[in-house]
Amino acid sequence: MKIKWKKLINQLFETSYKEIFAVFFLLSVSFYNILTGYFLMVSGDEIVEKSGTYQIMDGLMTIDTWGFLFILSAILILIAAFQETNAKFINMIFGGFIGAIVLFLYSTASSENAVTNLLPSRYALSACFNLFVAAMGGLELWKTKNKN
Repeated sequence: MKIKWKKLINQLFETSYKEIFAVFFLLSVSFYNILTGYFLMVSGDEIVEKSGTYQIMDGLMTIDTWGFLFILSAILILIAAFQETNAKFINMIFGGFIGAIVLFLYSTASSENAVTNLLPSRYALSACFNLFVAAMGGLELWKTKNKN
């Protein structure tokens, strides 16, 4: 066990801070989506009756479907954070794109009944982060295809 910790610490010192930040960015986007998806799947049905936002969302598709899409997006991005092959970029594209779509829809639904635009703006910003993940995955995949 002690050897594994030493190896991990040495690996951290050898890795550039940009790579570490990139992994943490992917993890934060993924954990945000997991948390949102988990909330929707566990508490969504109770909240639908009380919230106009969730009633609008439930009108588009079931709350469990929303939760599933958030979790699917999160899992693809989480896997991409630790992959070393080109599959990483494919997972970033699909995970980021799915997350961006559901978060933009979530943002739109929440703006209908929002007292202030703070929450819809936060959701839209999170959607932009997901879109950024998808765009970077696509760009990196394109770069690797053009090298060959």
